Amino acid sequence: MLCANCERESNNQRVCPYCFTPYPQAEAGPGKRPTRRTTGVSGISSVPTPSSVQAVAPPGLVGRLLGFIGRQSPIVKFSSAGIILVVVLWIATSPDEGELVGTGTGGAPIEATPMQRQEAEAVIRMTRSTALVDVQQDEVFVSYPAATFPIREDGQLALARQFAAADAIVEGRQRRIFFYNPNGKLFAQSDATRGLIMLP
Repeated sequence: MLCANCERESNNQRVCPYCFTPYPQAEAGPGKRPTRRTTGVSGISSVPTPSSVQAVAPPGLVGRLLGFIGRQSPIVKFSSAGIILVVVLWIATSPDEGELVGTGTGGAPIEATPMQRQEAEAVIRMTRSTALVDVQQDEVFVSYPAATFPIREDGQLALARQFAAADAIVEGRQRRIFFYNPNGKLFAQSDATRGLIMLP
């Protein structure tokens, strides 16, 4: 049977398997070509379009994605939705890196919960027990010994950031802090204007 809509031939006797257009019942039969009715405009023909014809849109990226999701089992669907929800919540609730250190607020007061203050005080006590901490007016000088000083630069940054954050919580503001390695060289500096920076 030859389809009058897409002009493709098939062995189906009732509906075109390519565009799903029903064949005219009066002319149903193998080898017969459906006739076209011409309109009043010369050279333009029209084909009867039954109400049951379904529009078939070309499958795009969204269509392929929806088709893939639809073929999955309910367990896979629910698991995927749960993973996406966890990732969205983690991104929405994760604190910014500069919330405690180096926000550039000009020494604005920092409010801390009791648990945060207790943890900050514990960090300061631990640092004082393993390093030399000297406070002069509004400046703090921290000198680390070789036994507790990290070799890697990322570990040095984490050590300085932890102390600067704890000092800001306990003092309620960000003070200028100078960090020295075991050789007496300044390797990091923290203040309210620029935050924590590593020095070459």
